[in-house]
Parts: sequence; C-alpha cells; structure tokens
Amino acid sequence: MMNLIKADLYRILKGKAIYITLIIIIGMSLVSVIGMTPGYIGMTSATESTLNIEDEEMRGMLLEVNDLKGVRDIMKSLGGYELDQAVIGTNMNLYYFFIIIVVLILCTDFSNKSIKNTLSSAISRKKYYWSKAILIFLICTFLVLFNNYFFYFVNLLVNGKDFASSFLDVFKSTVIQFPLIYGIISLLICFAFLFKKTAAFNTISIPFVMVVQLIVYGIINLFRIKADWFYQYEIQNALARLANHPTSGYVLNCALLGVFYIVLFHIIGYYAFKNTEIK
Repeated sequence: MMNLIKADLYRILKGKAIYITLIIIIGMSLVSVIGMTPGYIGMTSATESTLNIEDEEMRGMLLEVNDLKGVRDIMKSLGGYELDQAVIGTNMNLYYFFIIIVVLILCTDFSNKSIKNTLSSAISRKKYYWSKAILIFLICTFLVLFNNYFFYFVNLLVNGKDFASSFLDVFKSTVIQFPLIYGIISLLICFAFLFKKTAAFNTISIPFVMVVQLIVYGIINLFRIKADWFYQYEIQNALARLANHPTSGYVLNCALLGVFYIVLFHIIGYYAFKNTEIK
C-alpha cells in the first residue's frame, strides 16, 4: 500500500496540475485580501451568509459600489471584522480543487487503463481502494490548511489585526469543518469508483452541488415547504455557519453528519469497485 501511495505522490509532484492548483488558490486568496470580501462559488451570497453584515444600508452600498477602493473603504468603515473566518466559511470553493485531486490520483488510472496492470500485480482491490483514498484525503487536507493559513498570514500583513482572528481560532474553525469536508471528499471518491472515466466523473461531479441546490431550493419554494433543517445542514451553508462562532450542539451535529457521509460514501464506493469488472 505504501509503495502505491509513494508512486502516486511522486507522479503528482512531478506533474504541473498540483502547482497550478496552488497558484489558483493563492490568486483567489489575494483577491479576497485586497477586496476584503470572500469569493463564493455557488448559490449563496458571501455577503449575506459569511460577513454577517446586519446594516441594510451597508449591504446596499456594497452592492452598488463598482471599484476596489470603494469596497475597501466601506469594509474598513465597519471598524474591523474577522475576514479570515469569513473566507474559511467559503471553503466549499475547495470542492472544485478536490475534483482535480481525485482525477489526478484515481480517474486517470481508469481512463488510461493502468488500473488493470496494478491489480494484476500483488495489489488487492482493498489495498488499491484505501491507498487511493488515503492519499486523496492527505492532499486535500493539505489544500485546506494551505488555503486557510496562506490567507490568514497575508490578510494579517495587508489588512492588519482588526480584520484577523487569532491563529488558534483559525485552527479551531478548520478542525470543526473537517468532518463535513471529508464527507465531500468521500462523495467524490465514491463518484470516481462509480463512474470511473475522467469525462464521466467530471460531468457528474462539477455541476453536482449547484444542481442539487437548484432542485432542492426549487422544491422548497414551489411547495412552500418549511425546511430550516436543510438551510442549516446543507453543506455550503453549514461550512459558513461553522466558521461563524457556532454552538457546541451545532458543531456536534455537523460532525455526526460528516461521519455519516464518510461511512456511507465509502461503503458505496468500495463495494461498487469490489464488484465491478475492470477492462
């Protein structure tokens, strides 16, 4: 198992994709530092869900301003807030980088048909599955830590202490998000073993979150369903809430939900792989 992990890690580090991924993360962080607002990929507005700006006039000003200096002036007029926590609240953005990691480590084996040679050697399907899953978890964990702490230090340097929380608070927010983040990663691993080829995996995984949001929000609005539980525990909203001083009960519920996702998706992914025919 260790030899397979080392071989995959060597292959990834020798390639360009991982470094391009890091450069994009750095670029996104710099944009958020300079703009003093987090960027959000998805249906949830970063201004509404992560900044906790209650002043309606201030919200209107942010929506109307169209230059960077104006945005910075408005944000500074707030008197300071934990910008790093707001950015951690948008960690669902990393979902799209997790897709890249899963493709590099797993889907390319199916697409290039190298998996057949690997399994015909001394590697069992169980060892293959967990070596891939472990490496994906390790690299994705690194991406989360790199994203959070790169932003933390650059934000502290550029915007000052008034717009930063403590090193320990960033660590706490990161840790309590990990169960749900690992649940997201487990979903992608499951998709990879279900759909195998890179093209099929990308077709399903890239739009998946936004499609699910559109469908569920549409059903809720169409039938006027009271779904507070969905707004609280939908992953994108949950990650934002976890970064904004959540209660201990909410942290526990999210952790249990994350563990459930991890177990469920790995059971589905492993047994799908175990029973599939490798061509």
